[in-house]
Amino acid sequence: MDQDFITRHEHEEFAKHMDSENQRRDDENKRQNKRIESLEESFKELNRLALSTERMAVSIQSLTTEITKQGERLENIESKPRKHWESLIAGILGAIAAAVGTAIAAGVIH
Repeated sequence: MDQDFITRHEHEEFAKHMDSENQRRDDENKRQNKRIESLEESFKELNRLALSTERMAVSIQSLTTEITKQGERLENIESKPRKHWESLIAGILGAIAAAVGTAIAAGVIH
């Protein structure tokens, strides 16, 4: 029957070992919890960064559309003087042609 029981010293050694193991597990749990908190914070930061990037992409798209519209308006504004100039040249050439035609016609009649 002596072999079925452990001595007080063996029990105390076993209890010390278990306390040490429990402390090691508690320390490991605390370390893991800190790592999880750090990862959660990193994930939140990445999520904020992704949202910010998405807002920037929408803003850039809006700016691109506005710049395209302004480019079209600028082209229209720049083309107006050219159209007026072309009309003026056409008018002058028409007047010259009319004058030459009149001179020829007057020369043929006389």
